[in-house]
Amino acid sequence: MPIKYGKKKNKKYNVFYTVITALLICAVFLSMVNFFYNQAEDEAYEMLHIQTKQIKDDLTLQIKSDRENLVTMANFASKLYADGESYDLMFESFKPIGLFSNIGILNPDNTFVTKKGSIDLNGKISFEEEAIRGEYISGRVPDLTKEGNELVRSAVPIKLNSQTVGILYGVIKLQTINEKYIEMARGLDAQLFVYDKENGNYIIDSVHRDLSNISDLKTRKYNNGYSYEDIVSSDKGYSSFESIYKDETLYVHYSTLENVNWGIMLARYESQVFEKAQVISNYITVLFFLMLFVVALFLLMVLKNEKRDSLITKKASETRKLLLDINEKKDNIAKALKNIKDIALSKSALFVDIEGEDNCFTDEGYNNRFLKGDDRRYFISELFRYAVEFKNVKHINVAIMGIKPDNHLFKTNPEFYQFLKNKGIKKVIFSAVTSAEKNDNLSILAVINPKNRYSARVLLEDISVCFSIAIYNKNHLNKTYTAATTDSLTNVFNRVAYKKDIISIDEEMPEEFSCIYIDVNELHIINNKYGHAAGDEMLIFIANSLKNTFYGHKIYRMGGDEFLVFANGADQEYIRRSIDVFTQELETKNYHVAIGVSYRTRNSNTEDLVREAEKRMYEVKAQYYQSKEKKSVSNDDEKKYKLLKTGILEIDAMLSVLKEHYNGIYRVSLETDIARRILMPSYLGYKETEENFSKLLSKYIEEIVHPDYNRSVMSFLNYDAIKRQLSAGETPKISFKKNGGENVILSVYKLGDGENINDTLWIFAKG
Repeated sequence: MPIKYGKKKNKKYNVFYTVITALLICAVFLSMVNFFYNQAEDEAYEMLHIQTKQIKDDLTLQIKSDRENLVTMANFASKLYADGESYDLMFESFKPIGLFSNIGILNPDNTFVTKKGSIDLNGKISFEEEAIRGEYISGRVPDLTKEGNELVRSAVPIKLNSQTVGILYGVIKLQTINEKYIEMARGLDAQLFVYDKENGNYIIDSVHRDLSNISDLKTRKYNNGYSYEDIVSSDKGYSSFESIYKDETLYVHYSTLENVNWGIMLARYESQVFEKAQVISNYITVLFFLMLFVVALFLLMVLKNEKRDSLITKKASETRKLLLDINEKKDNIAKALKNIKDIALSKSALFVDIEGEDNCFTDEGYNNRFLKGDDRRYFISELFRYAVEFKNVKHINVAIMGIKPDNHLFKTNPEFYQFLKNKGIKKVIFSAVTSAEKNDNLSILAVINPKNRYSARVLLEDISVCFSIAIYNKNHLNKTYTAATTDSLTNVFNRVAYKKDIISIDEEMPEEFSCIYIDVNELHIINNKYGHAAGDEMLIFIANSLKNTFYGHKIYRMGGDEFLVFANGADQEYIRRSIDVFTQELETKNYHVAIGVSYRTRNSNTEDLVREAEKRMYEVKAQYYQSKEKKSVSNDDEKKYKLLKTGILEIDAMLSVLKEHYNGIYRVSLETDIARRILMPSYLGYKETEENFSKLLSKYIEEIVHPDYNRSVMSFLNYDAIKRQLSAGETPKISFKKNGGENVILSVYKLGDGENINDTLWIFAKG
């Protein structure tokens, strides 16, 4: 029986290897066919490159020659100006030269002088701005002397004693430049496009009758590895995309003119590119002789696979050893992820779990391109959703999520598909693990854009469970430490962590190191006016904004309303930009902070940096409060009363008393539906200039009031019924419960005497 089993097994493997060999022979044949076509493609690109350079050099030389002639004329114009003579002599002697069909001079008073006379260009062009620009050649611009006409202008300042006294323009007709270079392109059997890189407008177009814009190429279907963004953002290169005029691919070489902000493209159809390759393909059958080498190649492949599997086993063993010591050596997680990344030939490897664990190792130089902030959170959340689908529906742990050629993702989640495409993520191989104790405790080990798919899958499947258990144990052991070093409200580091970190920072003494000290303005006002829940909400929002803006840097809560950021490895320009982004995000919530910044100098220690930043912060904070109104009095003689507007501290004191008894107090006009707040709770985001009171009350009923009381409280939206009760001397009143169980009494009172029942006072009292 054992012998029979062995023969059957060998036979099975022989059939398998025979199929593999046949497939390899076909693959070699197709590869060689593909090679010749790639060779033809490369030659076509090279020819396009040479021909593009030929036209580019000619156009550059022509522009340079015209510019030199224009400079000579500008010098002559300067002499005429110095001698007090008119420019007529220069205009009369001018004859079309090079690409120039005409010339003109812009004077400081914005009059434009030509051979035919003067034109007032005020409101159309600014002499001061043109003088600042100096010498330049424009793209396609409107003709200021003739409506509906377009041209290209070459400008040279006319200077006298270093002062610009005029601007000399050489006028290039679009017809002139198109006729010359389109003819040259036709001689090369190619399509030519020249465009202004600043706005994309075509200057030369050998295909279309009317000049348009390079943005027309956005809608083209590009071949693998090419995109419209490459064309508009790169100085030179190659591209290929589907033509809209023929069912063929266009092969393109694009470049940039020297000293002129113009781009140039030369294109040729696929049938032109592969004309020679078609002849060569007739001889490709000779390649079948390579089958004699297939067996040898097959054996080499087997040996290579054995070597690869041995390397995977070795790396898996090394990774397990690293994971055993992650509590003692924190960088072992990064080393383990690096092992995985290296085997997969990827740029980045990561481990995340549903509890918030997030570890990533990324190649140096690739970090700026990797996901951060909201993008990263979105990516991870969708990855979890994808992993759950594979585990629950397809019952597999290791899977591949990719945008090419996987149409499943495109069909099921087009938004995420487009997100991956925009971020350059073509493929993600991941392993999903659930805890034996908690089936919903999901963790994912993944590599992004791996080149070695097989090794990545084998290694992830081998060590993902070990990785998940090691991280779980680390987190379990570190809970006490984390609780001691983390602020419970904002989830940033606390002062305990700060005291520990400054020691290690002083030991390392990083050169590019910044300290940002942040103090929240008016936190006590928010607490007193809207309650401490609103103050906590404000602090959480600010902390989250800091996390998003300074992702990867250390953030601490130093006290009740003070935060500190240690930015390591960031230059001053990055700090300034980040602070701008941070403050702009706070402005969306009408929050304000005072910020002080200090930068590392050679001899400064960390505590000195913190003190310096704190000092600068207090200076900014003082300026903020100095601008606040302290006290003012306004009189209303008609109503015979005085309204005292007290300073910030007096308002705080009043509101702190009111909020103990009332949830909210509003003065409401039943006629205009406009309310003015006297006391507003934190959960109502009310802005008097943006919302009517009925809209605010509807939102309050929907979000705050317990469903059992919705209908009864909704009756207060009937202002006519409210008016009838007030007219009858009654006080509309209702008692209800909020979602949290708190009792509230809503009462409506008429303000003032007489028959006016439109001016009312709405009081939400604690029941």
